[in-house]
Amino acid sequence: MKLSSVHIGNAGWSYLREKEFQDRLASSYKSKLQAYAQLFSCVELNSTFYRIPRLSTVQRWRTEADAVDKKFEFTVKASRVVTHLARFSDAAHDPMLRILDIASALRARIVLFQSPASFGPTKENIDRMNAFFQKHSTKEILFVWEPRGHWWDNPVTIREVCERLNLISCVDPLRHETVWAGPARVAYYRLHGFGKPSMYQYNFSADELRTVANIVKAHRGESYIIFNNSYCYENALQFSKLIDRRS
Repeated sequence: MKLSSVHIGNAGWSYLREKEFQDRLASSYKSKLQAYAQLFSCVELNSTFYRIPRLSTVQRWRTEADAVDKKFEFTVKASRVVTHLARFSDAAHDPMLRILDIASALRARIVLFQSPASFGPTKENIDRMNAFFQKHSTKEILFVWEPRGHWWDNPVTIREVCERLNLISCVDPLRHETVWAGPARVAYYRLHGFGKPSMYQYNFSADELRTVANIVKAHRGESYIIFNNSYCYENALQFSKLIDRRS
């Protein structure tokens, strides 16, 4: 397993507590993003789901990250206007163009679409996805899709949609297996946790991290592992050590 094929990060950098990771920071930093970029190789830009930032802001983020590592990678989560409000209809066209502009400014190769639990595999919904992704298909960016809800429990249906629309299926590896990695053989994993009352209030155990490491090792291609839980920074560093040893 080559380290260059494993990308480990978190769903954002804003909650990083620098003082707790000071002993791991190699040099001084001018922003929290730069501190984050010294610790991890990628980040999922999750804030774009709630609000699409100005292009000038995004360009500043790219510059800040480049000052630490020009290979540092951003992935971009599509706006909820696209997935939850417009639900892949014609009204999603303009916000999607803005998301693609952001991805270009960040040199991002992945845009993530998280559809809501209420968006089931009906003919109307699948037809909407067909029209949307055919309109916005691009060779420069990989589209990753994370369906939510029990409606999509059938992996055959997910694979059919992904294969037809050239999407990569996103899963929580401790809950589901990757359904479709596409010709690029890219697996995109998001770890949310098993906390109660909120699943995100969770600290992954060493055994759970080893299970994920085995899944990543078995995948014949690139893997993105994004921690999206309350202990995301600690768990991502623990996982990085585990991957280092196994490589």
